[in-house]
Parts: sequence; structure tokens; C-alpha cells
Amino acid sequence: MSTAGTPALDEMTELRERNRAVIEAFFTSDLDKPEERLAVWHDEGVKELPFAPKELPKTRWEGRDEIVANTLGNTGMFANCVHRDIEIHGTDDPALFFVKSRMIDAATFLGQPYPQSFVHELRVQDGKIILQREYFNSQLLAETEAAAGRQGRTPHG
Repeated sequence: MSTAGTPALDEMTELRERNRAVIEAFFTSDLDKPEERLAVWHDEGVKELPFAPKELPKTRWEGRDEIVANTLGNTGMFANCVHRDIEIHGTDDPALFFVKSRMIDAATFLGQPYPQSFVHELRVQDGKIILQREYFNSQLLAETEAAAGRQGRTPHG
């Protein structure tokens, strides 16, 4: 039995597509223009790095002020961080998405090459990102930071 054309199903499909557009805007935003990325964040948004290296001073940011501070701080540490090979996977929940991506070859962290790959868990609420959990190779981040540190570049100045 087909459910195509069912009002509830049509509404869910429409919501999923609107939310997917938010996810696409997030990943196509220009990180050299942080206001583009910040425009898609919910005021009560949360960003988490669940498996980040333990040396990182912070792995969770809550609310607009912390998200803005993290985004602006990252613009000074990362360069050419453009996501490519983006694969967006929806779920039965029209607000929840998983995204695979990787950095372009020119991406750097503290001036060091940063060939990172990611899996993101994102949740959309009211047309904005309310949750981002970012999973990546923590060892690569730690090694890249150590290499930059040997050249006198650190995330803290």
C-alpha cells in the first residue's frame, strides 16, 4: 500500500528537505567569512568533539556566545578548510543527519597540512543547527598540533 500523497508524509518530506538545505548551507559556507557559518547556528546550539584529544582545553561549546567564540577562534588556526566529498545521510528523524566529509588538500591547521576526514552528527531545529557532534582522527590533530608547536605555532598564540 502506497503512502505517497499522505499529508503527514508530505509534511515530513518537506521538513526533511528544508533541514537538509540548512545542512548544505553549513557545509558550503565560506570559513573565511565566519558570519556565513554563524548564520545557520541556532542561538541555543551545541558543538561537541566527543573523541577529541584530551589535550584540547575545550571540547564542548553551548549557546550563541560560545559558538561565536569557537568559530572566530578557529578562523585564526585553520586555513583553506573547505569540506569536499560531502555525503549527507538523512535518518527517519527529519531533523537528524549524518555527514561524511574531508578537507581539501590545501587545508592547514596552524600552518601545517591538515588532511582530515570527518563524520558529523547534526540536528536541525527551527531552521538552524542546534547540535553538531564532530568525529575525526584525533591522532592526526594531535600530530599536526605537535608539528606546528615545534615551529613555534600553538593554538594559544
